[in-house]
Amino acid sequence: MSSRSTGSSWQSDVSKPRKVPFRRCYCGLSAPFSTSWSDNNPRRRYFGCQYWPDTNEACGFFEWYDDEVSEWYKEVINKLKPKKKSLKSEGTGDREASVPNLVRVMIGLFVIFMIMVLVLLCLLLKG
Repeated sequence: MSSRSTGSSWQSDVSKPRKVPFRRCYCGLSAPFSTSWSDNNPRRRYFGCQYWPDTNEACGFFEWYDDEVSEWYKEVINKLKPKKKSLKSEGTGDREASVPNLVRVMIGLFVIFMIMVLVLLCLLLKG
């Protein structure tokens, strides 16, 4: 069950506790909630007419959801974008790439832990 209204309201779903922002464009339709990846507005979220960029149908509705980001933030995100693209071009998304890395880290930590336990046991037995 969802509840919706126009303007700056929120769309909520009982089965999903996370609130999803909701806006209507001038066409009267729901405006998609998207993320900009431009150099000037990296990772800045916005609403826009769902007919955009088709200028014949689009009503011109556009609204930033996030405040403007700092120059430092732009620089950091823009430096990370090529890395994200290279991960996707290898056929692995960020989440998919992080799971094997997490497993490797966990195995490494376990091995280090076991070595420390063995060293402590050796020291205790000698003393």
